[in-house]
Amino acid sequence: MKKSGLVYTVIVSVVFSFLFVFLLSLAYGATKGKVEENQRLTEARAYLVAAGITVDDDMDIEASFNSTFPDFDSNSPYQTTTVNGRSVIVSPFQGNGLWGTITGVIGMTSNLQRIVGFEIVSHVETPGLGGRIDEAWFKNQFKGEYAANGIVVKHGGGGGDKDPDNGMVDGITGASRTSDSVQTIVNQQIDKLKSELGGTDQ
Repeated sequence: MKKSGLVYTVIVSVVFSFLFVFLLSLAYGATKGKVEENQRLTEARAYLVAAGITVDDDMDIEASFNSTFPDFDSNSPYQTTTVNGRSVIVSPFQGNGLWGTITGVIGMTSNLQRIVGFEIVSHVETPGLGGRIDEAWFKNQFKGEYAANGIVVKHGGGGGDKDPDNGMVDGITGASRTSDSVQTIVNQQIDKLKSELGGTDQ
């Protein structure tokens, strides 16, 4: 069989393709459990942050999550818990960003007046621009923010809004579309919680 022939080329291509797919399958099988565990811990951490709990590197996230949400129900649109004597409602969210889905978790006081915590779980926004929504300075602005009437992610600033009573957070400079998306996603989630809980008089 000539190495320059079509049949030889096809056979070699098929063999190498099979080996490549086989090796990928082995790698996937070997790492699947670890990937799923990391995803579970990432989501658990997000719930803790949204509940207003400071998460550090030494924390046993799984144990803390189980004690904070002992009756966790993944099918429920929200979870309730008590942190430092304060009742908190914690809810996962997702919505469209500029390039794909943004997912995260938001925590609010039981009367839905203020945001307790806000955490991004995943996104595919532009690195260095919209991708900055997962930076601490951006997420920390939501903590304690008055949000009874929703929030406004304002354009410009980019340094972090310091007033927790104005219902505003600074957007990301150069990423107005992503900033607008976050505003829409958060406000829609607050509206959903109001609908689920029957308003803000809880």
